[in-house]
Amino acid sequence: MPDRYALVLAGGRGERFWPWSRPERPKQLLPLGRGGRSLLGATIDRALRVVPAERILVLTAHDLVATVRRECPAGVEVIGEPAARNTAPAIALAALIVRARSPRASFAVLPSDHLVDDVDAFAVDLERGFAAAEHDPVLVTFGIRPSGPDTNFGYIRRGERVADRLFRVAAFTEKPRREVAESWLASGDHFWNAGIFVWGAETFLRALQAARPALHEGVAALAAAIGTPDFEALLTRRFPALESISVDYAVLEQAPNVLVLEAAFDWDDLGSWGAWARRQPRDARGNVVVGDALAVDCDRCVVVGEGGTAAALGLADMVVVHVGGATLSCRMDQTEQVRRVSEALRTRETR
Repeated sequence: MPDRYALVLAGGRGERFWPWSRPERPKQLLPLGRGGRSLLGATIDRALRVVPAERILVLTAHDLVATVRRECPAGVEVIGEPAARNTAPAIALAALIVRARSPRASFAVLPSDHLVDDVDAFAVDLERGFAAAEHDPVLVTFGIRPSGPDTNFGYIRRGERVADRLFRVAAFTEKPRREVAESWLASGDHFWNAGIFVWGAETFLRALQAARPALHEGVAALAAAIGTPDFEALLTRRFPALESISVDYAVLEQAPNVLVLEAAFDWDDLGSWGAWARRQPRDARGNVVVGDALAVDCDRCVVVGEGGTAAALGLADMVVVHVGGATLSCRMDQTEQVRRVSEALRTRETR
């Protein structure tokens, strides 16, 4: 059996959870998982069900390496990216490293900021993904059966059935209009794109070379330095010059050998305060209260306090968060737009 690795992508900044998430403490490091576990820690725990610690790579921002390393068990390797270049260059770099260590190896790609509670079903499906990628030179992605016509997700349209819950991919589509999402939900032949993948290192690099030759060439220039003292300096010099592009656009939308496995596990990308609140314990009036926080005469509110008290009085369907000297207050139906606050703060700081 070929060697198996896992790549955990931990470079995101998670601005939708401001002020809990900041550049120095992004979403994947927040205690948003079950029992207050960080999302990154929970992701690594799931990977360990299938892959040993010494075959887990974590890619993160260069300034987060020390913080991320504290979330990782012994043996897990943490690599700092000198610049954010999106998922395709990050995955290509990992493919080079994995191939250098084991030419026939396959690896899984796992976002670090998603929530999965059914870890047993996840492990079974990840094993299936590895088996498919080891049997044929295919790119395996995971699809989530939609629970509603969500317009915030990318979608995968399934094609020919290959095996139980395993299909060829007919098309990828980004964030549709609501009426389109409703029609896809009714058709039953579309999945949400979970951003979870499994493939052989060599299979992925060949697909990248065919679809994005300039990016492949730029990443391949790092290959000779892998495992040498020159690697970090060369990475710092070369990586920022790579094209910034997602793996979906760079490879998956063009490759002819993509399969989608319909996931049997639960999944949530926790894209907002509202999404997180749906999974949390509530008091008798439907409030989620975390940390140094109070909800007095409130209904269906989220109140979070850290480093100071957050208090809500006489509110309904509101989010009140006070963390580190910053406060957010918004309606529950606006939590998908919290990123606008971070954008406004950056604009103010540049004036």
